[in-house]
Order: sequence, then structure tokens, then C-alpha cells
Amino acid sequence: MAFAMVGLKRSKTGLWTARKEIPADVRAAYGKREEKKSWPAELTAGQAKAELASWLIPIEERIALLRASADQTAVTLSQRQSRALAGEWYHAQVALYEENPGRPEDWWFTREELEPDDPEEREAGRVRPTAWLIDEREKLLLEKGLRLTAGAADALLQEMGDVWVSLCDLMERRAQGDYGPDPLAETLPSPEAAPTKAKAAVSLKQLFEDYAASGASSPRTVAKWRPHVNSFVAHIGHDDVTKVTPADVNGWVKALIAKPLAVKTVQDSYLPAIKIILADAVAQGLIPSNPAAGVKVRGPKTTQTRGKGLTDAEAETILKAALGPHPKSLPAFTALARRWVPWVCAYTGARVNEITQLRAMDIREEDGVWIIHITPEAGSVKTGKARKVPIHSHLIDQGFHKLGKAGDATPLFYDPKAMRGGSKTATQATKMGERLAKWVRSLGVEEGVQPNHGWRHRFKTVARAVRMDSEPSRWGDRSTVF
Repeated sequence: MAFAMVGLKRSKTGLWTARKEIPADVRAAYGKREEKKSWPAELTAGQAKAELASWLIPIEERIALLRASADQTAVTLSQRQSRALAGEWYHAQVALYEENPGRPEDWWFTREELEPDDPEEREAGRVRPTAWLIDEREKLLLEKGLRLTAGAADALLQEMGDVWVSLCDLMERRAQGDYGPDPLAETLPSPEAAPTKAKAAVSLKQLFEDYAASGASSPRTVAKWRPHVNSFVAHIGHDDVTKVTPADVNGWVKALIAKPLAVKTVQDSYLPAIKIILADAVAQGLIPSNPAAGVKVRGPKTTQTRGKGLTDAEAETILKAALGPHPKSLPAFTALARRWVPWVCAYTGARVNEITQLRAMDIREEDGVWIIHITPEAGSVKTGKARKVPIHSHLIDQGFHKLGKAGDATPLFYDPKAMRGGSKTATQATKMGERLAKWVRSLGVEEGVQPNHGWRHRFKTVARAVRMDSEPSRWGDRSTVF
């Protein structure tokens, strides 16, 4: 099962909106057909995606809980087993709150929430079945791989409520500075008395391969993430997703930072590879929650001695060299790439591989305006969406538009026959980009900037400086990025 994807859209009023249809097999138990949510219009696309992910996780977890319950045979528990299960949960709560118990009055109010309205129920020592307590019980049962009869489930809920009241008493004392013995801890049954259903090992690597096969991420992203998944498995010493803990993920992250790797590298590349696979495991009901969900990446800040974009001097050096002359021994396609790719990147801010993969048919005239058609049909595009970029008049003056030819799918900057190798993740267009980067380095561009991607950073900086409109209403502004 691939990770459930939910579309994020703009409403007519500009709000970000999303809908999650509840699967038919759990719809009746869930109680509704779909979940809907909206977020403020001023959020950026990245912020809206982050909000969407946070909103979606508990919904997927609830669906997983319902499915897990439906797939198992209901069992009953003895009083000892029920108390032992509640005791395990109690110890976990103590560990969660004891270091920072907060204010005493907070625990008084929390304890009060569990008091039933019915005097007879209060006299009998029963607790109110609040939504959060029920949710805690369901998570505990999923973690243990158990499905209980209605009577056993109610009995466990009451036991959990009872130990929670004791927890409130303990935390109230802790908040007042009393760290004396816990009177309840010694009375609880041994954890071995709690029932559990052995979980079959589920390969984390296989989950990743299933995700890769779903097509949810590009081949390049999959190729980049696969070594990260292998690194995590090697670090924790096993490949069973049901045994992964938050401590495992935290330890791995700390080990990466200690290598050392940059915080940004771990945050933006390594950790997402694990988070999304663990989220997939939650969605399938394999684990109760995502152990990586709350993990933070902390480490020394990377020092940056210069901007990410090419300087005026570096840009001038590269563009002058691009004009040639180029060595006669240089292959024709490589010479053509050196001649045009830097200039096109300078005037469009496009990613280098979006340009090195251009075909003759991707340069054409539409409505009297010469454009570059950047499309996934030619190769990898990060957004997965085609776009049209008007060609700057200076490029036209130099004759760049003459490379275009209607209906001709021949690559402009590499020879498929002459350049052997290439794959979905290391295409020939990518290889040409790497050759260009090596050439730019030979011109004296220092290590502090990416030789190809530096054009994109430079373009954005210049665009902001001149207040360039990122979404023009007409073709007239030829210097605008589309």
C-alpha cells in the first residue's frame, strides 16, 4: 500500500484547502465520509504542505487503528492482565511528564476531567470515558497488536483512568518539588503479565522499495534517499520497522551531525527519507505512530563566507569563456553546451539539467514570442510540470532561437549515440551538466558556490533587486521567470 496522498488546492477566495476521503472499509466505524480542512491564503506553498502533513497524520493513524481492530479476533483479559496493560501505559506517562511536570493546578484540572457526572459512578470509582483516554487506549492496543471484546475494552479504559488519577496525584507532588517514592509503582503487576501479540517483522527497506515503486517521488529523489535508508538500518542494527523507536531516529541524526554533516543536509535530505517511510508504516497500521515525527535536527550552524549566487566577476568570466573559441578537439555537443547553457541559465534562472536536456522542438515561437518549453517529456523537471520561459532579446540577438526546429526531438546538448551510459537517475543530460560544472571550476570559480546552480541563485537575487514580477499577466516582459 502506498502512502495516501491528498491534494492541496486553492479555493476561489484564495484559501488553501484539502479533502481526505475516508476509505470505504472503515467509513462506518470512522463516522463520516470525508475530512476537510482549510488554511490561510497568506501561507506559502511550502508552509501549506507542512500544515497538510500535520493535519493528515492523525487521520491516517485513526484509519490504521480501525483497520487493525477489524482484522483481529476479539479477546478478553483477566483483571491482572488489564491492570498490567494499564500499568505499562502508566510507566510510559510517568517517564513522559516527570522531568518537567509543570504547575500543580494543571494536574488538578486534568484529574477533574475524568470525574463522571453521575454520583453513583463516582461512588463506584468509575472514570469518564473522555475522547483522549479512548484514543490512548486504542494506541496502546495497536502497539500490543490486540483487539478486545467490548467488556474487556471498557475494563481496560477504567484501569487506565484509575492509574491516570494516580499519575495526576504524583505529578502534582512532583510539580511542588516532592520527588519521593511513587506509591502506585510497587503495586502494579509485572509488565510480563500484560498480554501482547507478537508482531511479524516488517522490512523497512522493503517499505522503501514499495514507496519507490509507487512513483510518489522522482527517480532522482528515490536514488538519493535509498543510501539514507540503508544508513539508518545499519545504524540501528536491524531492518524491522515495528522495532524502530524515537531514540533510534534521534541517535541516527546525532551520529550524522557528528560525522560531521550539515544540519541542512540532515534536515532536508536524510531525515525526510525515514520520516515518509515510517509515515507509510503508520498508514498501513504496522506501527501506532511515527517515531520520527517529533525529531529535531540540532547542530552547529554552517558558516557561509559568501552568497550562493555567482558574483558579477564570476558571471562575466563564465559568459566570456562561453563565447569561445573552444578547443577544436572538443566534441561538437560539448562545445555547443558550453556556448549556450551558461547564457540561457543566466537569463532564465532555470536549473542546468532543464537546459542540457532541451530538444530542438523545445525552442519555438508562440504568438510572436520565442520561448523555451521546459517539459518532463524531455527529462526530469523538479516540479513535474511543464512551463514556458520567454527567451530574452539578447539571446535572440546571439541567435539562440535558431537552434529550434519544429517536431524535432533531437537533444541539443548531448549525442545519445556518442555518450554511452546514463540511467533514470544519472541521465546523459545530467552528465553534461557535470562536465559543464568541471569546466566552470577550471575557469577559476571558487568552491564556495555551485558552478551551475549558482546561476539560479544569482537570477533570484537580481530579480528581487529589480522587483521583477514572478507572475506576469502577458508575454511582453521577456525577462520574467515562468
